[in-house]
Amino acid sequence: MGLLDGAKNLIGDVAAAADRILEQTGSGKLALTMAKFYPGGLTAFLDRLRETGHGDAVASWLAAGAGPEARQPVPAAAIASCLPEGVAERLAYDLGVPEGRVAVVLSEFLPAAVAEQSENGQLKPQLNFSTQVRSAPGAA
Repeated sequence: MGLLDGAKNLIGDVAAAADRILEQTGSGKLALTMAKFYPGGLTAFLDRLRETGHGDAVASWLAAGAGPEARQPVPAAAIASCLPEGVAERLAYDLGVPEGRVAVVLSEFLPAAVAEQSENGQLKPQLNFSTQVRSAPGAA
């Protein structure tokens, strides 16, 4: 085994470990992370996916009673194009995954997370910290 093969294996092991961590923490972690770092939170991110032509996929994630096999995927490249500058870095840090894997992780886990965060075909009320601006004490 050469040095390059060893590096590939190490990168693969790190990516697999990151995926396991996200699976173990569940949809609440993903929804909370989106609330903290995506402007407008998970609701706004789903709106952005709809605007970019992935409305059918989002609808399949929200569909009441739909099983995992009915959830349509959104390619990682499409997810990446919906992330504003700097957001992927923050998501990576909070989710504990390499920045280059954020779009892949969202592509893989967002359908189940959204399904878990929905009820009767609608997204449950979501936290949204990312757009809350606090003024300095004494500022009007």
